[in-house]
Amino acid sequence: MPTRPPAPEGLPQYLAEGVPKQDDTDLRALQDWIDDLLEYRQDVAAEDIDAGEGESIEAVEESGGGTVVIKKVSCGKDNCKCQSGALHGPYKYVVRRQGDSLDWEYKGPVTE
Repeated sequence: MPTRPPAPEGLPQYLAEGVPKQDDTDLRALQDWIDDLLEYRQDVAAEDIDAGEGESIEAVEESGGGTVVIKKVSCGKDNCKCQSGALHGPYKYVVRRQGDSLDWEYKGPVTE
């Protein structure tokens, strides 16, 4: 007889105890909602990406693991060339939703 799979480590107790009590219909609905939530977090639309002060967005590519953004940035040093418009980069970031804000994960310089 198969044993019930254990809850993921770190899952809050109320979920670890409550989710297994749901019937199959509710579990499937929960699974669909979780899939939709993950898609929402990872699929940041290009129009949601804004360049900050001293930044230039070079490219935005929507992908399954998050939205890839290539941008150039200013370092903020007063005597740097970037203060006159010659920004540093380009650099690659993966952008995902984190609550109501965007989380920018730096991936390094773009090498082509």
